Amino acid sequence: MTEDDLQRAHDIVNECPDEALAICNEILNEHFDDTLAQRALFMSGYIMMEAERFGLAYNLFQRCAQLRPDISDIWSNMGMCLEEHDAEKAKAMFEKAYKLDPKNHRALANQGLMHLLTGSPEQCVELSKKAISLCPDLVSARHNLSLAQIMLRQWKAGWKGYADTLGVKHREARDYGVPDWNGEPGTVLVYGEQGVGDEIMFASCLPDLAKTNKIVFDCDSRLEGLFKRSFDFPVFGDRFKKQSRAADMQFDYQCAIGQLPSFYRTTDDSFPGEPYLNPDPERCIQWRALFDTFLGMKIGIAWRGGLKNTGEARRSLQLSDFEPIFNNDDTFISLEYKPVPEEQLKRYNIKSYPRATAKGGDIDDLAALINELDVVITACTTVVYVAGALGKPCIVLVPDKPGYRYHKSGNDFPWYKSVVLVRQQGTWKQTVERAKALIE
Repeated sequence: MTEDDLQRAHDIVNECPDEALAICNEILNEHFDDTLAQRALFMSGYIMMEAERFGLAYNLFQRCAQLRPDISDIWSNMGMCLEEHDAEKAKAMFEKAYKLDPKNHRALANQGLMHLLTGSPEQCVELSKKAISLCPDLVSARHNLSLAQIMLRQWKAGWKGYADTLGVKHREARDYGVPDWNGEPGTVLVYGEQGVGDEIMFASCLPDLAKTNKIVFDCDSRLEGLFKRSFDFPVFGDRFKKQSRAADMQFDYQCAIGQLPSFYRTTDDSFPGEPYLNPDPERCIQWRALFDTFLGMKIGIAWRGGLKNTGEARRSLQLSDFEPIFNNDDTFISLEYKPVPEEQLKRYNIKSYPRATAKGGDIDDLAALINELDVVITACTTVVYVAGALGKPCIVLVPDKPGYRYHKSGNDFPWYKSVVLVRQQGTWKQTVERAKALIE
């Protein structure tokens, strides 16, 4: 294997990663200690990183760093592997990468992102702007800047930057064969993006758009029934399908739903905060009939939020952290999207209805259940947006290093007047103790 083989692996690494990895393996089998082997090892780490096998990738890059501690990109890639695992350590990696190469604008942008994830949006703003000055077309830095500005409630600048960076990771742009909407009259096909919670949150902007334009909405299939009942325009739950029924409708423009705040949520006063979702009346009656047989207040609880790659570790609590609010006079109902061990449910006398709460289920079921509760207390998860959009009293337990949606400070949640933020101070159990007064 020669330099030409490594170059071929480099050329095909994004389109044919398995073939590129096979070439790297052959090079490593023939060249144990030379420069070619080191570069093949680095490329192997890159392939694993792109495949989101971050633990393996990190250890490959760690070996590369032992061999060549002077190469900035090695430290930068190590930081990228650690982003969701250990943001503080990742931040240090990016700082080292930038120190080794002050022209490494990506390391600077990623360093800014780590400041955002660790609760320092002001530093993210500063570093993102510096990265943009080095590379004005660096989309990741512009996106990080927008998130930091939203976290600081700098609405106009934040939502504009957010809209301008459509297409970044987790914000897929779809093409329905018409121009993007930019405020023109006509019929707009709005399509959902990101997770279910994001779609629900951004859907609060749809009534604003409906005042001036006709709408066709292509959403997550789990929201189709709930949204059809709640909005007076065609709704199709096909956004993850190659061919959507919405594409057969007549429309003039297309618009990702996350673009709408740049038009309708640019000041504090532009957030109505009012409920806009209508749960299924029949399902509500069924839940109410059941809940009327239970004692006291009906309190919904959820203690886990996100996935491994969306901050689950920092967003989640343990069920035992809710002990300060548990009592024998009220009824506690799990809103967990993951299975809960039966012994935990029995220990705290918690009711559980997975058919309505399980991951991947119809949100119409969840909405009807939540609508019949007296109050919800939850980690940062989809439950927040369902409860808020229904106007249900909801207490959100916000980690000391919050996501940008929950802002740096304040107890209010602009999207929903019925939602109150209780920010982590001390342990989670101590934070729940503080939240207890809001329930009583």
